[in-house]
Amino acid sequence: MTALSPEIARLLAPQEEVDQLRAEALRHAGPRFVDLAYANSYDGPTPDAISALRQALVAPGALALQYTPYGGATVARRLVAEALRRTHGLPFHLKDVVLTPGAMSALNILFRAVRQDVGDEVIVITPCWLDYPVYLENLGLRTRFVPVDSVTLRLDLAAIRAAISPRTRAVILSQPANPSGLIYSDDELNGLADVLRSSGVSPLLISDECHRDLVFGGHSFVSPSRYYDATCVVYSMGKVLALQGQRFGYIGVSPQHPNRGELSELLVQLTRVMGFCTPTSLMQLAVGDLLKIKAPVELIAARRERTLSALNQMGCEVSPSQATFFLYPRVPGGDDVGFVRQLAKKGVMVLPSSVFHHSGHFRISLTSSDEALEQGLGLIAGVFAEYNGA
Repeated sequence: MTALSPEIARLLAPQEEVDQLRAEALRHAGPRFVDLAYANSYDGPTPDAISALRQALVAPGALALQYTPYGGATVARRLVAEALRRTHGLPFHLKDVVLTPGAMSALNILFRAVRQDVGDEVIVITPCWLDYPVYLENLGLRTRFVPVDSVTLRLDLAAIRAAISPRTRAVILSQPANPSGLIYSDDELNGLADVLRSSGVSPLLISDECHRDLVFGGHSFVSPSRYYDATCVVYSMGKVLALQGQRFGYIGVSPQHPNRGELSELLVQLTRVMGFCTPTSLMQLAVGDLLKIKAPVELIAARRERTLSALNQMGCEVSPSQATFFLYPRVPGGDDVGFVRQLAKKGVMVLPSSVFHHSGHFRISLTSSDEALEQGLGLIAGVFAEYNGA
């Protein structure tokens, strides 16, 4: 058996420690365990989502649940392209859309598409979703981490400019940002586009937009594709529908991309070469109805307000999120792993910023039940008091 490379093992270590902590906390706390770490919705899918799946199951035709073409069924791709035209204001065609079994496979396919040679680089804006660098390392790409501003958590355009080299093939960021929940502004994205256009290497911009439908009042989502032509959008439908395990996502190649057709054809080929194929036929049949379902914004917004209030009462420093299921408070003293270990001993699980390739913060998910959230916040307050010497 071939072992993982030392670098991949190093990248996996923080997440594996968290998994071990979670198992220990669950074992010790039993039914009192509170999971505020992951975005598993304890409310479950909406009735509309369940209805859409039921309707798809009884779809007419003997071949309805059989194989679909690489890239996805024509009707499903067309429906997604039509939705992207409405949300992004760009003339997406069905061939610009490549359906995938979730965002993880979409990211792997895109990373493989940009690789020209071993040692090529991808700039990753941190904090970031935990497995971006794992995928890059596995595919022979070098990760260039570029942190956001340490105070504001906003894009550091000067640092991005300095990190670009002749071997830079892509830049990836999540918009809205996971884990911070911030939405990068028009000015930031326009500035980023200027940096990339003037770089001389024209890297692909990968916009991970898995949480774009969960935006709170007073704010609006803007896609980087509005400002930079060479952009690909990654999306996972499961997030807002609480259907993550059904693995439905896609890549949307910007209609303004200078190599639009060539890139789209390559991505379809890579779904076969890399073995990711397509989402299930069931999800492709249901996509038309699923696209009509609204995200549970009001429910998460209410939990966000209660959580922000509780954190502020603790004296915790936290930037109010503008989107996503998450809040990203600072850890007293800066030791995020130590803080999470203490919480795990109390029976509540959050994620340390180390898993997001960052430091000094922890992430709270707002997808647990209201009762569990209140219990978890009480336990967090107790540990905060211990750290602050109260």
